[in-house]
Amino acid sequence: MLNFFVEMWNSFVDFSWQLVLSVFDMLKDLFYWLMEQLFTVGILILEGVGSLMSGLSVAQYISALPSQTAHTMSIIGISEAMGMVITCLGIRFLLQLIPFVRWGS
Repeated sequence: MLNFFVEMWNSFVDFSWQLVLSVFDMLKDLFYWLMEQLFTVGILILEGVGSLMSGLSVAQYISALPSQTAHTMSIIGISEAMGMVITCLGIRFLLQLIPFVRWGS
């Protein structure tokens, strides 16, 4: 009769351990799903920033430049470079708002 209780206790311990492992796997999967959703939102935001910067043309705002200089600037991609610089500065300023992310600047 004592063996019955020992086997029941061992079965209960095994079941409890399997339950703990299953809950841990569920929490891990939930974390992975959340990170995937955050990355998806981040990609959408970055695509939106890229489309916002596509209309930025430095040459059209500087009327004192000769037409050949403005054309050369548009060919070598000054607009895209300025868009990247503005985006990087914006991200840097946003990161400065986070208290523990002050990477030496």
